Amino acid sequence: MPNTSVPRPESAPPAPAQVAGVVRLFGTDAGAHDAAFEGWRQAIDGVFDVSRPRERGAPFRGGIVAHDFGHAVITDAHASAQRFRRDGRTIARGGLDHFIVQLYRQGGFDGEAEGRDMAVRPGDVCLFDLSRTMQSDAGRFRNVTLLLPRALLAPLVDTPDDLHGLVLDGRSGPGRILAAHLQSLVAQGALIDPAEAGPVMEGTAGLIAGCFRRAMALAGPTDGEAAQVVRHGVRDAVLGAMHRFIDANLTSPELTPEALMQRFHISRPTLYRLFESSGGVVAHIRARRLRRCFAAITDPAQAHRRLSDIAYDWGFTDDTAFARAFRRSFGLSPRDARRAALEARAAGQPDGGGGQPLPGSDPGLQRLIRQLRTA
Repeated sequence: MPNTSVPRPESAPPAPAQVAGVVRLFGTDAGAHDAAFEGWRQAIDGVFDVSRPRERGAPFRGGIVAHDFGHAVITDAHASAQRFRRDGRTIARGGLDHFIVQLYRQGGFDGEAEGRDMAVRPGDVCLFDLSRTMQSDAGRFRNVTLLLPRALLAPLVDTPDDLHGLVLDGRSGPGRILAAHLQSLVAQGALIDPAEAGPVMEGTAGLIAGCFRRAMALAGPTDGEAAQVVRHGVRDAVLGAMHRFIDANLTSPELTPEALMQRFHISRPTLYRLFESSGGVVAHIRARRLRRCFAAITDPAQAHRRLSDIAYDWGFTDDTAFARAFRRSFGLSPRDARRAALEARAAGQPDGGGGQPLPGSDPGLQRLIRQLRTA
């Protein structure tokens, strides 16, 4: 295992040099009280919904140091045990279109990301797609979290849908390299000139893509004709081309398994095996259409449009069937998703709330989150 020795979670991370517009703090360690967890919840709302275990034990403690990289943010955080969750309502309310890359320096969690089981231990690095659902049960922890725009990372991998819920073993070469880089970003974040932040994040995205490439390949199918594709090193290229073709033709009624078989010259069994991890090619196409509908429904610029018109644009011709599929996928109705997004934006905060920050919370961190939403 890599060396994960860090200060005890009870001790707040040391405050770096204060550079205007770069560092924001949150802390509940000094004089922890009953409102401490609520302050923490407000500080990270829009990224995660959180709840504490029923048997809470000691008072809640936590702290965050957040570094502003423009369209990206990296944090060094520690906190008591809690459950993290993103469901359809969280996604609509937060309005983030980012990936999260997390290094657990202490502690870890067990969880799932849209059906993919996850187990993260000290030194491991995991990745979440913030447009998709997840939940995790974490013990007391210390982690580094990078929120990276989708536009930086998705073009660098052939199958960005495969990234959600992946875990890099902290004992592996890629895991060690990426962990060291994330810790370096935290250590030097306060010293980065804003003009340098963009190129630094572009390089970081390339490193993330390279480190997760093998994990993505191993997450795919490994039997039958599809396994031959894997062994000959072309599966990612073929599947990536198919994903791009699907995304470019989601509005077309002619987007069918038969059309994909004909265009890419593959058999039906191979097509189904390649999309096995997505529940099948038909399920993959439906899921992509639903996500486009979700994005449009929660977009303030499209608030004037009828829900049925948006659904029709993306290939859904039955309003009732669309509403059922939407609820199964996101846990709320299309109408409720629109309402949650509009209420949050009207209030100017990801959680739609107002009033003064609770003890320990810092409006600067929420400003960074709002900045990400509009980037």
